[in-house]
Amino acid sequence: MDLDESGAGERRPPILPTFTFHEGRHTHATWLTEDGIPEVARRARLGQKMKGIARVLDHVTPAMVNEILDAWEERWLRVAGFVASGGAGEAGVVVPAPAVPAGLDPGSGPIAISSPSDD
Repeated sequence: MDLDESGAGERRPPILPTFTFHEGRHTHATWLTEDGIPEVARRARLGQKMKGIARVLDHVTPAMVNEILDAWEERWLRVAGFVASGGAGEAGVVVPAPAVPAGLDPGSGPIAISSPSDD
């Protein structure tokens, strides 16, 4: 749908009905912690500030950014393989691949660009 079309601002059903943006932020933060990402990098990624003197002393380094990217790429590849294999987990839970909403062509380009880069 073209954003200039009438009705473009109408609410659309969620791709995963029980998964909210709020839950997504918590999941993202939890996964960053699980992957051993330093607190300063986690907070920066989530748009939060460090507390106390750490706000002055701690900084996100290029190595930390690469650590986040590596952890997310590894997680993405694990999940993609899990879904491609039919999604049967250890507990026998089946995770279906999300359906593409009608009228949305996923194409072959990036889904989203979350931050600018020099690449």
